Amino acid sequence: MALGDEKRLERRRRLLASARDLLARVGYENVTMTALAEASGVTRPTLYHTFGTKDDLLYEAVLEAYEEMLEAAGPSAGVRGLDRVLAILTATAETIAGNPDYARTLLESIGSRAAARPLGKAIRSGALRALEEALEEMREDGAIEAWVDVGSLGRRLAALQRGTNSEWLAGGIAHGELTDVIVFSACLMLAGAAAPDTAERCRGIARERQERLSPGALEAAGASSRGR
Repeated sequence: MALGDEKRLERRRRLLASARDLLARVGYENVTMTALAEASGVTRPTLYHTFGTKDDLLYEAVLEAYEEMLEAAGPSAGVRGLDRVLAILTATAETIAGNPDYARTLLESIGSRAAARPLGKAIRSGALRALEEALEEMREDGAIEAWVDVGSLGRRLAALQRGTNSEWLAGGIAHGELTDVIVFSACLMLAGAAAPDTAERCRGIARERQERLSPGALEAAGASSRGR
C-alpha cells in the first residue's frame, strides 16, 4: 500500500473512531457534522467529501466496529463451532458492559430513529450470518443434530440476543451479569439441538452460569428468552 493511501486510511479510521466517541457522549440525534469536524480536527467539507451525510458516516463508524468485533470472534481468531456461537453472543454483551453509554445511545437510536434503522438492519444481518456460519461448523463437526434447521436456530439465537439487550436497556440486567445471562440462555437453547456430547457440555456451561446469576437476572433471562 502506498504511503499516501496508508495516511488516508489512518485518517479515515480516526474520523470513524471520533464519530463513535461523539455518538456515545451526545446521542445519535445530537451528533452534527460541525461537532464531528471539531472533534476530528478536520473541516466539514472534508467530512462530507469523505463520507457523505451524517447518517452515512455514523452507519460506517458503527458497522466498522461491529464487523471487527465479529471478526475477532471468528475462524481467524481460531474460534469454531459452539465456541464461536458463544463468542459472537458474548462479544456484544462485553461491548455493552465495557461501554454502556455508547451501547445505550445506539440501541435507543436504532429503536426510535428512522435514520438509524438501516444500521440496525445491517447489524442484525451481520450477527445472523455469523451465527449461521458457526452453527454450520457445529453441523460439520457432528456437534448438532441432523434434523436441526440451522437458519431457524440462528434466528432464535439472534432473537435471544436482542431480547437480552432489551432487558439490559430496560434496567432488568446489570452490566456485570449480561454476559452470564446470554451464555446461560443460549446454552439452554442449544442443549436441545446439540448432539449428546455437545448437549452435555451446554448443560454444564448453563449450570455454571446459573450459579453465578442473581434471582433478578435469572428472571430477566426468562423474559429475554421469550422475546420480551
